[in-house]
Amino acid sequence: MQLTSDQTKRFYHIWFSLLRFTNQKRKIVKEALLLKESLNPNDAALVRDVLWSDDRLLEEFVRENPVGLCDADIAVVRSWRRRVSGRFLIVKHLKKNSILVSGESSDAGAPKVYGVVGLNCPLKELLFDLPCMINATLIPFEGKITYDSLFTCFPVQFGRNITG
Repeated sequence: MQLTSDQTKRFYHIWFSLLRFTNQKRKIVKEALLLKESLNPNDAALVRDVLWSDDRLLEEFVRENPVGLCDADIAVVRSWRRRVSGRFLIVKHLKKNSILVSGESSDAGAPKVYGVVGLNCPLKELLFDLPCMINATLIPFEGKITYDSLFTCFPVQFGRNITG
């Protein structure tokens, strides 16, 4: 239910490179605030929000490759064009992933369902009271779906008259 240690290291190397690039282009937070050792999630969220709001930043990063990522890592960044952002209801934790249901419907009218893996730990260790609603951006990574390292959780409660 989570990426391997090597996958997590690779993910964060790519992700932090993209966040620093975005910050250099847009001057969102002080550069020192994006060092891995002292990263504040609130600062990272500010930069991430700017990144996802303007696809040109992602395209520019891919084109310039300012940190000299290998072709496979640039392909990962390119795959993030297919990200899905929004609110998701986490309904179940399975052995291989956690099941997230999107608030948006598919073309057939059914809700979109995603099997998502964690980064450093399984999502069930972060979100154990289900159901749970989160605001997140889901991204592909090495044949799996994960999230961009940041999410916001909203409490969800059902009344006693709800039945399955």
